[in-house]
Amino acid sequence: MRKQIAAVAVAALLVLAGCSAGGGAGTTAPGTATGADAVYESPLNGTTVAQNHEAVVREAGSFTLVSTSTQTQAGQSFTREGSTAVDLDSGAYLSNRTVRGQNVLQYGYGNGTAFQRVTVGNQTQYAVPQQTPNTTQLAGDQLASFVGLFAFSYNGTESADGTTVHVYEANGVDAINESAPGFANLDTSNLTNVSSEVRVTDDGLVTEFGYSLSIDTGDGEASASLNQQYLDVGSTEVSEPAWLDEARANTSA
Repeated sequence: MRKQIAAVAVAALLVLAGCSAGGGAGTTAPGTATGADAVYESPLNGTTVAQNHEAVVREAGSFTLVSTSTQTQAGQSFTREGSTAVDLDSGAYLSNRTVRGQNVLQYGYGNGTAFQRVTVGNQTQYAVPQQTPNTTQLAGDQLASFVGLFAFSYNGTESADGTTVHVYEANGVDAINESAPGFANLDTSNLTNVSSEVRVTDDGLVTEFGYSLSIDTGDGEASASLNQQYLDVGSTEVSEPAWLDEARANTSA
């Protein structure tokens, strides 16, 4: 059963790709979503959502993708947080992720050259990363796959940081799209709770999306959740970090 919760989490954590992260999230005004004309009809078309979102992001030129994922089982909780700032014009990016006390910073120029700093306690190491973020995927490509995992229904609008967003929700095991590639081998009989949300502005920008699910393991309940947000769209600045010279001196790119 431990393998199943891990498999489900991996399936739904499509967008992490080892390079997104969390912290500094925006806030949504409390209260029930209000009725309004939907920006998209239900069920959502993942390709349409992704294409329109990416068009907005690319016109803006930059963004920061913030992510938090959590898995809990047998009284133990594992959280992964991070962020990736991207300048689409230059291709430069700066990612920052923290996993179990290990902080990984990665800076890339957009020409294939990148450097990485890993800090654990008072120990710091530099390296040329073997894997780097796919900025095209982060800009929106992953949304098509994510939206395809669930059957979303429109639930009105909310105010998030002063911006009206359209809320789409998927709740219950029946909301899972078992034919989606990510859930191809999923046994839904052990799922006890499933919920997912996508928030979209009038112009098609997906400001936030995520899911949570719970599984009966027979020995208790295990859960997994993911929340991702697009922040500072058009105002993100990606600058060379102060540690870059030291990274160059200690690596060969």
